[in-house]
Amino acid sequence: MDFEFFMPAQLVFGQGKAKRIGSYVKSLANRALIVTGKSSAKKAGHLDLVTKSLEKEGIDWVLFDEVEPNPLTTTIDRGISLARKSKAEVIIGLGGGSAMDSAKCIAFGVKKEDSIANYFGAQPAGEVLPIVLITTTAGTGSEANNYAVMTNPETHVKKSLSSPDTFAKISIIDPELMLTVPKKVTASTGIDVFFHSMESYLSKRCQPISMPLSLEAMRLVVENLKGAYEHGDNIEYRERMAWANTIAGIAINLAGNCGIHGLGHPLSAYYDIAHGETLAAVSLAFLRFSIPEASDKLATIAEIFGVETKGLSKDEAAEKAIRALEVFMESLNLPTKISVFGVKEEDIDKLAQNAYENSIGNFKASPREITLDDARKIYRDSL
Repeated sequence: MDFEFFMPAQLVFGQGKAKRIGSYVKSLANRALIVTGKSSAKKAGHLDLVTKSLEKEGIDWVLFDEVEPNPLTTTIDRGISLARKSKAEVIIGLGGGSAMDSAKCIAFGVKKEDSIANYFGAQPAGEVLPIVLITTTAGTGSEANNYAVMTNPETHVKKSLSSPDTFAKISIIDPELMLTVPKKVTASTGIDVFFHSMESYLSKRCQPISMPLSLEAMRLVVENLKGAYEHGDNIEYRERMAWANTIAGIAINLAGNCGIHGLGHPLSAYYDIAHGETLAAVSLAFLRFSIPEASDKLATIAEIFGVETKGLSKDEAAEKAIRALEVFMESLNLPTKISVFGVKEEDIDKLAQNAYENSIGNFKASPREITLDDARKIYRDSL
């Protein structure tokens, strides 16, 4: 048995915790750059809550509110420039995965001389500004891991940056901030939580600490995402989804994702589609491709969905799991085909080549390793 565990982030979980952000930041620095999206944090009142708390503690702050849903390296470079100009001492990411990932990249890039686009992949430890994250969605798990996903608009490469120093010093997970998340975003971010937990479970890198977290996160999503989607103002659904998100984020930090994320990233890069929607659209074909090597684990996932598997072969139970996932996603109005994004047969080679070149690690970690031809087939089966 071989595995490693490294989790230096301080996680602060609970209702109302975001109101105390100033006291947490005060322990780190006195001048902050707040990184967020263009409007949602302002409309929901989250930005005002954060800035008032900072000001109460005497912390100066500057706002960078240009982050897109699929953050671009060019946008992050502008954030890095502002961090330098404002002499920021700490970077605060406020929002969903895009804001938090951008905050990590900005904190990483301040001491570098060239574009953040040159730093895809695993990076060595080095000088990184302190990072504080406040998640406003139950989605990416970025608050609990050191991954930061970004897209180079020139090359259409969407990949992550990671370093031992891109963990948050402090992450605040306050379910009250999630009460205003719209239904469509609740669904797309929530299904991302499910795929983080499922892929970390199916991955060849699955290990003793990640496995129970993956299984528990899947169970929580199956039991609570529909409730959060239909009753967004219900704090109990939001709280349980927030917890699922956090432990799934820890699971992928330990075991990584596999082919669903690898196949989904090029769709976001070329078509600017919400991350969770791209995963949903390729997941069914990926799982059917994986049955020969993953039927045992898929049978367990069928049971999480409440499927009676007694008397079924492992392959039959696996098919039931995939069908249950399909019904679940349809109930959340999530896409189950990539054709809804405008993808055509003639686009498949481009997508497969991009995925194979940039997500080979995910492909190798998949229960059934994915070749370039396999990637073409899964995309084609997802049309």
